[in-house]
Amino acid sequence: MFVLISLIVSVLVLIALFHFSKQRQTNLKRKFQLLVSLRALLQLCREHRNVTHKAISTEKFDESKVTLLQDNIRLQCQVLMSTAQFENRPMYRILGLKLHSLSKNWTEQTVARNQVIHGKAIRHCLFLMDEVVLAWLIEAGREELSDEYHLNWQIVLEAMEAVTQLRISFQDFEHHDGLLRSKFYSDRMRRKINQLAVICPLTVASPNCSANLATLSKITSQDSLTISRDELYQLTTDISLTICQVYDQMLNNLTETLYQPLPNLAMS
Repeated sequence: MFVLISLIVSVLVLIALFHFSKQRQTNLKRKFQLLVSLRALLQLCREHRNVTHKAISTEKFDESKVTLLQDNIRLQCQVLMSTAQFENRPMYRILGLKLHSLSKNWTEQTVARNQVIHGKAIRHCLFLMDEVVLAWLIEAGREELSDEYHLNWQIVLEAMEAVTQLRISFQDFEHHDGLLRSKFYSDRMRRKINQLAVICPLTVASPNCSANLATLSKITSQDSLTISRDELYQLTTDISLTICQVYDQMLNNLTETLYQPLPNLAMS
């Protein structure tokens, strides 16, 4: 009888361990897929911003490319909703509504307004990714990684805010006050990029990023801007790409430690 009871208890323990392991793998897979979808949406937002900016600026655009981007955004939103747990779906639904509005009304916006709205959508994606990462780290009991991630996240967030302010300041650089704002935010942006170098030295040391730092220093020191508006926009686009690359490297380091590396994503 004792042997039978011991055998039953052992089987129950094995079943419980198997169930716990399966549930843990399911949770890991869900969090990983949430990050993959949000990461893809962030990149799609950036691409949509670039395409619509050029369309508003030149009044010419590739309609098929815009349509494809908007279709991909809707598809990723559907994947996101199907992956999220029921109680978390409302916050992802809000992002979906914001992205739908972003795709629907851009033809009626000014260049500055288009930049602001896309910037908010991109930051919304970043905040949701941050929530997923923090919940994951807490569940994994990795306090040391959580502290490091939090410090790096603050640097990335401040850099993203700085590039948005810089992009807006360039809209009025022809005027004296606008020029002063551009110079101020260029210097601030330069310092934020240097802080990013602590997180991801190789990305910030790239030739493209070094050229952007040189341009920011030039803007800060000049009495007037000799750079065209298109070149200024490209500058902020390149800087935004650098920030996203740094954050993406942060994410990849974490997911590789906690689960598995993120899939390759062509960022532009």
